[in-house]
Amino acid sequence: MKMHDRITLFNELMGNAFSPGDVEILGENLSAMGFFTAPASTKYHGDHEGGLFEHSYKVTTALLDLTKKLGLHWNDPRSPYVVGMFHDLCKCDMYVKTEQGYEWYKDQVLIGHGDKSVIFAQQLIAHTVDGFQYLTDEEILCIRWHMGSFDDKSNWNAYTCAIAQENNVLFTHMADMISSQIWGY
Repeated sequence: MKMHDRITLFNELMGNAFSPGDVEILGENLSAMGFFTAPASTKYHGDHEGGLFEHSYKVTTALLDLTKKLGLHWNDPRSPYVVGMFHDLCKCDMYVKTEQGYEWYKDQVLIGHGDKSVIFAQQLIAHTVDGFQYLTDEEILCIRWHMGSFDDKSNWNAYTCAIAQENNVLFTHMADMISSQIWGY
């Protein structure tokens, strides 16, 4: 998929949740972060240029589908778009391109998959979206715990507590698994 096509898909999908001006600014800021060109991994789903966007797009569509089919309630109607699209923002600077493909970037300052994605998403939203200054508590928990039981085992109790507090944490993990394990994105 070409860069222009990724940006067009982003604009169309996120236009359901944000104003055209906000979508444009979000797209510009995400482009500057490398969101539309970064891979989603080095050897699993999305291990190619643009894989991060493709995976995030599919997670968002899976989350919207689960929301509709299961009648999920979100505290903010924009939340499935925010959570799905921004759950893996940590990967914007996680890999470097080499002649052999992509490799893990060893000199990262911020680490922690879910935590780093929350930080990046909060900065992105706070700096680019009018009238939407902060992630909701639900969005923070969904982004932080989207890895589910693939997070470190010592964190499983906190993951369980997050699901009890915000049920959509579980469905966010399901959408991530649907995208990566069933659809291959």
